[in-house]
Amino acid sequence: MNIIEKTYNWNGSLKNRTSTKRIILHHAESKSCTADDIHSWHLANGWAGIGYHFFVRKDGSIYRGRPENVIGSHAKGSNSDSIGICFEGSYMTETMSQTQINAGRELVTYLKNKYGISKVQKHKDVCSTNCPGTNFPFGAIVNGTVATAPAPSQTSTAKPTSNEKVTGTYEVTASDLSVRTGPGTGYRRKRHDELTKDGQKHDKDKDGCLEKGTRVTVYEWKNGWARTPSGWLCGDYLRKV
Repeated sequence: MNIIEKTYNWNGSLKNRTSTKRIILHHAESKSCTADDIHSWHLANGWAGIGYHFFVRKDGSIYRGRPENVIGSHAKGSNSDSIGICFEGSYMTETMSQTQINAGRELVTYLKNKYGISKVQKHKDVCSTNCPGTNFPFGAIVNGTVATAPAPSQTSTAKPTSNEKVTGTYEVTASDLSVRTGPGTGYRRKRHDELTKDGQKHDKDKDGCLEKGTRVTVYEWKNGWARTPSGWLCGDYLRKV
């Protein structure tokens, strides 16, 4: 599992957490945002900065928020002994992709094993809120249960609608889409200098991610991932043009 480290400018000091007994899950309540966006929002609240310890993006990238050993600011009354994980998206209305579910499940399993804990809660379990939303796949992330889609009819003559069999030009729809060395979140994100020259032009943050609106040529599809000149991209965030 790859956790992307971030450097934040904190407003004041952070206090160490003396115990870790549980994990609390949240959604950002924003269909598209970054860890830096959340940091800015939480600073505007008068907090020290991003209140979550981890942020899981829709493309499966996992970002560090607050240092893992300090008290978060994500669930009032329950911060002193918990780790907060936030998922990009608004899961009152959206449905989470399997890519993001897999990343969240891997992170939760890692933290359970690291701290020897089993208790995982939703934000709404401890506070008066609807977070992380009625569509949030809590069981799939925490217990590893994934609903199985019905098999397609053997007699269907309709053409497949999946983009996986179509190569050509696509446009990035996510605000920041990771470029990986292989088709999946298990592969590391590429460095800025590993992208093509054109890819580097569309990675202004120099973090190995292509910006929204970037056009790429897809040469191959594999398990929902697209091979492009710079590397592999999650197909959930590519639109055929």
